Amino acid sequence: MLGDIITGLWNSLKPGEIVLIERTDVKDQYFGMHQLITWGLSKGYTILVVDVVDSLHLLKAKAKLAGFDGETFENVNVIKIGGKIKTGRVIAWISDLSEPVILVGKFREAYEKFLDEHAPVLTIALGVEKLFVTSEIMPKNVHIILSLVSQYVGNEKRLAVHFIKASLLDENRKFLLGLLEDIATTVIRVESDGRMTRFDVVKSIKKEMQGVSIRV
Repeated sequence: MLGDIITGLWNSLKPGEIVLIERTDVKDQYFGMHQLITWGLSKGYTILVVDVVDSLHLLKAKAKLAGFDGETFENVNVIKIGGKIKTGRVIAWISDLSEPVILVGKFREAYEKFLDEHAPVLTIALGVEKLFVTSEIMPKNVHIILSLVSQYVGNEKRLAVHFIKASLLDENRKFLLGLLEDIATTVIRVESDGRMTRFDVVKSIKKEMQGVSIRV
């Protein structure tokens, strides 16, 4: 049942969107990630994961411990930003986070080449919030990252889904989540509700999805 509901949420999305999946509690999102990869492949997308500081490795390891097929997380193309652990088919690895302008330039070069060669692309971004808690990015350079995200809104070569762990942002950085929400076309908040999970669509370009709340 949960899988069907999540698939229904994915089916409501369209190329050109930037989607935020915000986990507001401490739980992980490997189930949603697994479902999204499977859904994307079924719709003819090429999968590209933007892996910030080994976030993909952590999700894969936890998914395997939970009984999921870890190979699903390996059979994806990856642009790595920081980190030490190779997971998936890495097409570019930007190891230096100390110069945000250079980081963004290298990312844009690799990403746009991939879009041109493999569209339509389902871009899954993991751990973007980690960039916002590094001293190199905060606070004066945050606009560089936000401008990069904004650039691709409406680009129908890709659909982008960002998995965000909101709990990693302290009170001094919570405003960054609001800035990302302003850029996004769809925002879905996910949190535990007792033994259930609640999905709240707090923003959508589709009128019929706006305000939808599902508890399973």
